[in-house]
Amino acid sequence: MHIETQAELLKLSRLLESEENNLAFLDGQDLGALAAFRGAVSGFFYEQHQDSYQRLAGISKLVPTGASAKLATTVLGSVLAAGIASELPPERAIKLADKLPEEFLAKLCIHLEPTYSRDLLAAMPDKIVASVAKTLLAMGEHITLARFVAVIQTSALKAVTSSIEDGEAMVKIALYLEDKSKLDTLLALLSETQQRATLKAATDHELWPAVLSLNGHLNTELRGQMGNLVAEQGETVISHIIEVASEQRLWTNLLQAVNAMDNQHQQMVVNVPKLREADIMESLIATVASENSWDELLTLLPLLDQEHLTPAVDVLTGSQPEALGQALGQAHDSKLLGLFGHLPEAELPRVAKVLKSQAAENWQAFVARNGDAHEIEALKAQMA
Repeated sequence: MHIETQAELLKLSRLLESEENNLAFLDGQDLGALAAFRGAVSGFFYEQHQDSYQRLAGISKLVPTGASAKLATTVLGSVLAAGIASELPPERAIKLADKLPEEFLAKLCIHLEPTYSRDLLAAMPDKIVASVAKTLLAMGEHITLARFVAVIQTSALKAVTSSIEDGEAMVKIALYLEDKSKLDTLLALLSETQQRATLKAATDHELWPAVLSLNGHLNTELRGQMGNLVAEQGETVISHIIEVASEQRLWTNLLQAVNAMDNQHQQMVVNVPKLREADIMESLIATVASENSWDELLTLLPLLDQEHLTPAVDVLTGSQPEALGQALGQAHDSKLLGLFGHLPEAELPRVAKVLKSQAAENWQAFVARNGDAHEIEALKAQMA
């Protein structure tokens, strides 16, 4: 099961108060559709009691703030208090929040309905948000904290992130984000020490599937920054990441990360011994072909030394010859020229043989566009 599907089903199981494995039959469904379904169910549950929440919120306005806070903790409980809070004017809710015990306030936040509590969370002062977040973090409420990211003020988010030293928690909060476009903002607020902590946690707690999946949501600058930090962890960690990419079919995410690294780190990553293993290269080429991520792969192939290039050519001319033909038809010419220009003379005959049998028409069209390119002169001679 894809790691982001697991995260979505965990959120749905919490909402339905069900065991996560009871929802395993939903594996393979569109992530957006699952999230929309969860949102609809959450809204439905809230709306069944909204009239009651509104009436109780109206009564609360007539009672002194301190008395309302006492009533919430001793009679109403956190679930009912969360519904009432969402129906209060933000300024009234903030005054109440200032009177409530931190632990109760944290439990209340767990039960807030996202759609109806956005204005309340956005108006909440940084000090209260940071205090509640600290309590939620201690409770392991990463899903609740992830809901905050999209709606609280940037200053509040900065206050929250500055106090998080737990790399595992940060990875999980990022994984559970409702809006992954906020990931850039979240990671940009982390210090380099915190960023390193998240990567160490990925190794220590088997979270690389999450980190690789999240990489696809980052902008190029952050992707490169994080990628360079990953590369600095050394061959053992990189080899493990390659295994994860192979098992989870996250090759495209990994290729995007490597492409964003600086050249020195790229050279090191693409030439680790793990990539010479036949089953690893088979998995890489098959995933690239199915996801049409040829440009991401072909950009890196010229960086491979001979020992690492040969296994790639073995797959493209042996077990998956159709992939080479597909690449010729789908990749950008500049990326293909980089590959053909990097091929050793000894590899040209078998590459030419596959092109003749699998992609003669695509090759002719490619040559027509790039006939004067020096990178293909030797290959053209073999094809003659």
